[in-house]
Amino acid sequence: MKTAGRFGSAFAAIVLCLSGLLAAPACRAADKTIDRKDVVRRARAAYYNLRSNGLIEFQASIVPNWDPMLKEQLKNAKPETVQAATKALNSLHFAMSLDSANNVNVTHSADGPAANQQMAKAFDQIFSGMEQAVKGVFATWSPFMLTSVFPEVESEYQVEELSQQYLLTYKDGDADVVLTLGKDLAVREVKVTTKEFTSMVWPEFTSTSKGFVLSGYKAHYQSVAGNDTTELNIKLENREVSALQLPGKMNIDAVYNGSPYQIELAFANYQVQKK
Repeated sequence: MKTAGRFGSAFAAIVLCLSGLLAAPACRAADKTIDRKDVVRRARAAYYNLRSNGLIEFQASIVPNWDPMLKEQLKNAKPETVQAATKALNSLHFAMSLDSANNVNVTHSADGPAANQQMAKAFDQIFSGMEQAVKGVFATWSPFMLTSVFPEVESEYQVEELSQQYLLTYKDGDADVVLTLGKDLAVREVKVTTKEFTSMVWPEFTSTSKGFVLSGYKAHYQSVAGNDTTELNIKLENREVSALQLPGKMNIDAVYNGSPYQIELAFANYQVQKK
């Protein structure tokens, strides 16, 4: 599971256990043999999956609410500056698509040409930023909603049972992945380590009759070089579209290298293709 490429590259429940206390009764279920394949099999079945529910692909428009970002970025600006910025931002339009191979594409347009070169440059930065933000969130969303955050049952991995959780470790290409699961099989933490970055993701779920549905996550991405750090707090409000659980609203609260930004996105005008 490679979740950190889009945002760059920060859990205390098991730290003591991994710091030399693994033999302590409080941390380890002593002398207990577990069926690792059964754990992974049950875990894979515990999550809502859009592909299993018939999704092939979808397209949707993205409607940003710029007010949170403007409030932070222009908090000391004159009212006429804020008004002009709001008008310019509301002239921009965005859409996304998700294809059958799980590729996300973000497109954009404007009501008219930029008024000047400075505005044209600002528009280009906004277009690029929106594309990176949406693709980044969906890169983390996909393993929980489209594929699986867990390895294949018959693949190579290790499962360790602790007193209140499972610790599952495996390789995904050149990445080392460590999953911490509750006994209810809900993922509490995902740690991915590569030569370029370390990412920590703490997902949140809504429990439904069809399994866990991702409702948000917090994350910390840190590059190995130490020059890129991102903190994320993502909230997802899902809605039913064509009998599928798809994003309705998304709140992105981020800090990139010390600079905060917030944005709210609504997803509308869905076109869904199902099996």
